[in-house]
Amino acid sequence: MVLGLTLATLLGLALAAEAAGIDPASYLQPQVNAPTYHVNDIWTKHTHLPNFAEITRCAGDTFNVLPKEYDPAFKNPCWNDGTAFKCLPYFQILGVSKCGTTDLYNRLKEHRDMVDCSWKGPHFWDESAFPTHQHRPGKYDGSFPAYVNIFDKPAERIKANKNAITGEASSNTFTGVFSHLRGRTLAKRTNATLAQYLFEATPWARYIVLMRDPVTRYRSAYFYYRSKKLPRASDKEFLEKVIDDTNKWKDCVKEFGGHHHCLMQYEPQQLVKGMYAEFIPGWLEVFPRDRFLFMRTEDYKAAPVEHVVATMKFLGLSDLTPAEVEEIRKLEAKNSQAQKYNDATNESQELATAFRLLRDFYRPFNQALSKFFDNDPRWLWGY
Repeated sequence: MVLGLTLATLLGLALAAEAAGIDPASYLQPQVNAPTYHVNDIWTKHTHLPNFAEITRCAGDTFNVLPKEYDPAFKNPCWNDGTAFKCLPYFQILGVSKCGTTDLYNRLKEHRDMVDCSWKGPHFWDESAFPTHQHRPGKYDGSFPAYVNIFDKPAERIKANKNAITGEASSNTFTGVFSHLRGRTLAKRTNATLAQYLFEATPWARYIVLMRDPVTRYRSAYFYYRSKKLPRASDKEFLEKVIDDTNKWKDCVKEFGGHHHCLMQYEPQQLVKGMYAEFIPGWLEVFPRDRFLFMRTEDYKAAPVEHVVATMKFLGLSDLTPAEVEEIRKLEAKNSQAQKYNDATNESQELATAFRLLRDFYRPFNQALSKFFDNDPRWLWGY
């Protein structure tokens, strides 16, 4: 890497594919297969995985709550439990954190048949432990029944609109596929995965995943999760963090002779989250490929309306009017953190070195990701 490059140039390398003339929305159409099934059709024909008993051990508050059938009159998975009308989310934006999940969810809410769940990211699947540690009657305690209750308000709106759906966007779910299943998988001594749990509980679900240049995602997360009590980190501190994290990963792989245990260990977390290709097999082991819509954050930013419209089609939502499209176009970006780290005009040697180390680290993972998408170069992010 040439040290004379400015920080703005470094952060802009992720747009190399677009600059080379690649249509930022061209990769969406092959992925957008509108649902042709009702959730109850999938649910009533569902066959348990061989390790269903192990999954139940890890999430024992789940399967006795789920209904025998979902109401076929509603597009969204809803049922009457004998006392109330209940619903689960029809879809999830699985992640990845700091890749635009909040902004996408905010724009999807503009559709007349999309019901806001009011808690965009409850992080139930990827963070809520079982057994639960809190027992507060009528309060959210991280249990599966409490998770279902999150959707009680959306359920009332869905009850009045049978075409309506709701969804959520917990942004660590995609990358937690091996490390979390109602608690840490290593602590539970299980090889069952988060994807398997979701397949058993919601085999009809549809998923959206946003992935961003892992280098800029890592840098964004570094500032986002840094304590607000601390002063802005120097380039030297950032470089030290990069060196420490990459060495931790390499040491783990060397100690355990491969990636899988280190993915289960999920540490250093923000570095691991950018290894996108490592997580896809865990999801496709159980779910069909056509249940996933994968997006690149840089393309989403370049063509947000096209990406939102594609997502709506993927979810089987009706077409928007021109006026509705314009309203989506005018929405301001949500949860953008670029101003926290993209305000430098001159590059330091420390920052250039940090970016070089990260690009070298992520290169093989990007190559594997590009191969998964039929060698589409956009997933290389220019390196």
